[in-house]
Amino acid sequence: GAADSTGYYKNQGTAQNIQLELQDDSGNTLNTGATKTVQVDDSSQSAHFPLQVRALTVNGGATQGTIQAVISITYTYS
Repeated sequence: GAADSTGYYKNQGTAQNIQLELQDDSGNTLNTGATKTVQVDDSSQSAHFPLQVRALTVNGGATQGTIQAVISITYTYS
């Protein structure tokens, strides 16, 4: 996803002055270019990526409307 001038993900919906923050399950922010390492379960050959997103306003003045973003993630298995 595209970052706005605040460094958070840009809201592509109709609400103004809203940013989106992607976090891992510990609450660590995952901005554009961030990396996260998770373990692969050898028996099931699966991995879990628990993520959460929150909407916030950095500079205030948020308006009502929709909140929408596309955040692309690249997985590398090694």
